[in-house]
This record gives sequence, structure tokens and C-alpha cells, in this order.
Amino acid sequence: MINQVIDNLLMPLMSTKKALKPSTISALSTGILKFPDEERTYTFTAANLRDCGKIGSGNFGSVYKMVHDQSGKEIAVKRIRCNNVNSRDQEKIIREHDTIMRSEQCSNIVKFFGAILHEGDCWICMELMDISLDILYKRVYNVHLARFEENVIGHIAVSVIDALDYLKCQLEIIHRDVKPSNVLVNRAGMVKLCDFGISGKLIDSLAKTLDAGCQPYLA
Repeated sequence: MINQVIDNLLMPLMSTKKALKPSTISALSTGILKFPDEERTYTFTAANLRDCGKIGSGNFGSVYKMVHDQSGKEIAVKRIRCNNVNSRDQEKIIREHDTIMRSEQCSNIVKFFGAILHEGDCWICMELMDISLDILYKRVYNVHLARFEENVIGHIAVSVIDALDYLKCQLEIIHRDVKPSNVLVNRAGMVKLCDFGISGKLIDSLAKTLDAGCQPYLA
């Protein structure tokens, strides 16, 4: 099933929609990078990405801040160890990145730029945000001894609701794990939703899979 993930992410390089064979997967190391604010596309490898340090970790790998040398753009790169992912986690990876790739019209969902394979890892290149909502709130509350103002809370709420509405109405998907760590913010004031690993397909307005989500937030 991990072949399906790679097939979907590397589709711009493929002349066929057939699933990749394992021998082909291990050989691929070049991808296509496309930024929404540019007309051109970039052919790139891991050598074109300068590692600026680790910025986070997840169930399937780590996220790094990197700079694309040809465009000079800073991006977030999620590095997934393909060989160590079980079948259930593979399904989550497929759901997450399929959702991101189909959400390019929504300004409140993180953008997907491209992907490559490098030394057994799948590198997913995405939009770089500055901070997650949970860390931002802790800094505001603990360091500055303040709280979010009402207009800030309203902006965050509207942004998240807009993303959830897009997922439900346009893609028939429900997120099911909305929490501060899955809401990202940047210095421009943009608020974006991420992490769609346990999102579910809606069937008659109900999620197909019900036993999902972070327990502290389910109540």
C-alpha cells in the first residue's frame, strides 16, 4: 500500500498511472516542485534542499525546515521512513496527503508542493508555517502573561471553520482530530489546518470510521 502513496505523490514524473514496483521506488530520487505563486515548476533532488534543522516530529517521521536553492523558498519537509510503516499507518499517510493534494483551493489548509524519495525515505514538501497554535498560546500565556484577544480568537475560529467546511462540502471529509497542535499560524496572520491522517470519508453525514481522535479533545 505504501506504493500507492508514492505513486500519488510522484505522479507528475510518471507517464503511467500503474503502481510503482519496489525496485522502481528505490531508484526514484527526482521530483517536481510547484509553488502556487509561480508559473514554472522545478525538477529537484535532495541536493537542492538545504536542511535548516528539525522543527517537529509525528507518528510517521520528522518535519524539517529546508530551503530550496533554485527558488530560495523556505519549505517544510516531512520525512517518512517507508520501510518502517505498517499497513494501518500507510492508510493514514495516504489519507493525509491525498487530502492535502486535493485542498489547493482552500487558503486555510497547508499547501503541498511536491515529493521525492531519498535513501529509503519519502520526503513530502509542504508549506512552511511559523508556529502551532498550542505553542503560540503557551508563549502568550506563560511568557507574556496575557491571553488572546477576542478578535484574534474570532479570526482563528473562522479560519478553522472555513477549512472544516471546505473538507466537508468539497471533499466529503471530516477531520476528526481538530486540536491546537494541528492548527498552524504564520507571521502574516494566516491560520491553517494540518494533519489529516485519521480523517474519515463522510457517508450520509457520518464519518465512516468512528474510533478516532485525540482522547482529551473527544469530550
